[in-house]
Amino acid sequence: MQFIRQLAAAAFIAVLCSPLLASAQPTVTSFAPNAGLTMGWTQVGFTGTNLGGTSAVRFGGVDAINLIVDGSGTNVTATTPPHARGTVAVELVTAQGTVAASSFTYVPQPDITTWSPGEGSIFGGTVVTINGSGFTGANTVLFGSKPATSFTVDSDTQITAVAPPQPAGLTVMFDIATPIAVMPHPIGYFTYVAPPELRPTVTSMSPSGGPTFWGVSAVLTGTNLGSTTEVRFGTGPGSVAAPFTVDSSTRVSVQVPSGSVGWTPVVLSTVYGTAETQYRYYPQPTITDVYPGEGSIFGGTPVTLKGGGFTGATTVLFGSKPATSFTVDSDTQITAVAPPQSAGTTVMFDVFAAGGVTAHPVGYFTYVAPPELRPTVASVSPGWNPPAGGLPVVLTGTNLANTTAVSFAGRPAMSFTVDSATQVTAIPSPAPEYSRDLEITTVYGTVQHDFVYTQAPVLASASPTTGSAAGGTWVTLRGSGLFSTREVRFGGVAATSFIIHDDTRVDALTPVHAAGTAAVQLVALSGTALLGGSGFTFVAPVVDGVCGPSDGQERITPPTADLCSAGVAGSVTAASGAFAWACAGQNGGADSRQCSAPWPISGPGGLRTSLTLPDPSANQGWRLDIAVFDAALPAPLPAGASTQHRALRVVLSGGSAGSSAQFTAHYSEAVPAGAVYLKYGPSPQGLNCTGAACAQPHWYALPGSAAVFAPDRRSVTLTLTDGGLGDSDAVPGSITDPGLPVLLAGAGGGSSPVSVPTLGPWALAVLGLVLPLWGGLGRRFYQKDSC
Repeated sequence: MQFIRQLAAAAFIAVLCSPLLASAQPTVTSFAPNAGLTMGWTQVGFTGTNLGGTSAVRFGGVDAINLIVDGSGTNVTATTPPHARGTVAVELVTAQGTVAASSFTYVPQPDITTWSPGEGSIFGGTVVTINGSGFTGANTVLFGSKPATSFTVDSDTQITAVAPPQPAGLTVMFDIATPIAVMPHPIGYFTYVAPPELRPTVTSMSPSGGPTFWGVSAVLTGTNLGSTTEVRFGTGPGSVAAPFTVDSSTRVSVQVPSGSVGWTPVVLSTVYGTAETQYRYYPQPTITDVYPGEGSIFGGTPVTLKGGGFTGATTVLFGSKPATSFTVDSDTQITAVAPPQSAGTTVMFDVFAAGGVTAHPVGYFTYVAPPELRPTVASVSPGWNPPAGGLPVVLTGTNLANTTAVSFAGRPAMSFTVDSATQVTAIPSPAPEYSRDLEITTVYGTVQHDFVYTQAPVLASASPTTGSAAGGTWVTLRGSGLFSTREVRFGGVAATSFIIHDDTRVDALTPVHAAGTAAVQLVALSGTALLGGSGFTFVAPVVDGVCGPSDGQERITPPTADLCSAGVAGSVTAASGAFAWACAGQNGGADSRQCSAPWPISGPGGLRTSLTLPDPSANQGWRLDIAVFDAALPAPLPAGASTQHRALRVVLSGGSAGSSAQFTAHYSEAVPAGAVYLKYGPSPQGLNCTGAACAQPHWYALPGSAAVFAPDRRSVTLTLTDGGLGDSDAVPGSITDPGLPVLLAGAGGGSSPVSVPTLGPWALAVLGLVLPLWGGLGRRFYQKDSC
């Protein structure tokens, strides 16, 4: 029941209030503008009634920004939000409801993406196609600040515009405007150029290069140059405007400014455009080296100049005279041919090139006569004069016929006479003592020679007056007129060296000279002086005997060289296992100690052995090639045989085939009585062999006639025959002899040698099988025993 009462009350109130609601409904009578940019931010004003409660304005369903509602309720201002291109509905939202306000059109801002062409005539009329977007309704097209002569909006994305006239060289950008939008900033570039027939050209620049400093005048030649407004060297901030003069429509003169080495652009501007060429700045030429430094007075000498900046060289000067010819080999080298000039003239060089002229003359070149024309002086007689001068001097040489002057010590001669092409006689003027040298001048050159003002030399004394015959003694010579000394001689032998102290003293170093008294002679330019008295006595040097390099060196044969380092060697003796000799002192010197060379070890316990051989001329030509003590026997000794010696193997050569050779083996200890000299190798029949076995190597004792022991048993002299007794090789003209002293089984002290049994064929065969094993055992035994 309560609900029914409430519903009835509400209905009653609605009936009472309905006229009031109808009278407050909002309306929009107009708004402007009705179009704007898609980016938004277009301010739109609305006019109507009952708009005071407006809370939002929507463009295509999107709320506007910056809403302003005035107090009268009849005006509302709203800023459009961004929106896609197109026409959208507009609504105002109020407290009484939403009211429609027709439509609003979003259009894009004009935008340029491409254009063509990029240049056109200064007289206008060039049709330019501009591509982009947002061109619908365009009412303005600008070329820089000037509007197009005309234009057509072909579509929203293309405009065809006709360029207005503007000055040459001007580059402009485009602006496009529509009734509701303009471009945010100009874009693109369009350059105004003159028609080809009016544009300037530069066909040449003369000169096209020059020095880096200011002042060179150049001429630009071309076409359409009459309206030239500027000539600029370089581009950008560092460029320089040069002074110029328009000579005609085809010629402009310009003063080249200073610049840096290298190429630089030259830009000429006229009212109808620009033209460009290049100018090269060259470095100033410099000379660093000249070769050769002299040449013939007749010219023709090629001279190489080294340096830089030679490109474009026009002149090369030798002093004040230009080169006969020259070639610029490169920027750093010129080859120039010298012009003729007088003898003795020394000049410097100048080079004129594209970069200017050398800052100052450089280098030196001296003119000389050809060698065949130059004067020479071979002798001057005498080579001195007293300080008062006046003694005639004869100059002898070549090419003296054209003599023009003679001077002594820098002073002109009192007079001179040209006797012939090879002789001049001159009278020296006075000059201070010790003044030196003379000079003779001809038309083909000048030559100097030794000459001195001094007195004739006199030797008064020498100290010391004795010295070693080996030389090396300093001797002080005193006298007068010694200043021009050229040589000191002792017994006709020149001193090793000498020192001139002054006119009264010369020190000379004695040469090697035989013992005895020698005359002392001093040779000077002013004459020769001889020391009076007994002169100088050379004394033989005292020499102590000193053992030589052979001392202490093991030798199997007697040493014959390197016996003494000083002194005189005595005879070489052999005893007690060494060779011995002495070096006798000389001239009172002491004898050396005993010099010795040990024999080589030839057995255990320090046993040593040496050899001596007759001279080959007394030994049928045989000489010793090899002598060694082998560590191992060539085969085991016969049963029961013993020895303290190693096998001595010698090789002899040089004798005739079939002849015999002798040598003697010396031992440091006596060979035991009864021992024989046992040999290994083939042997004649009956020496421990028979038949074919004799041709096989075997041990056999040399007979007493071929092995003769000395009575003291300390040496044995062996006689060996090539290809026979004692020779183990089969080479004619060579004897190989391995052997050693051996005490055979059954031999006692003082008993006769025991014969070695003869082996039959079967025994030899068995021995051939056993020997290798026996040889190994024998070597081990011998090595052990020999230690």
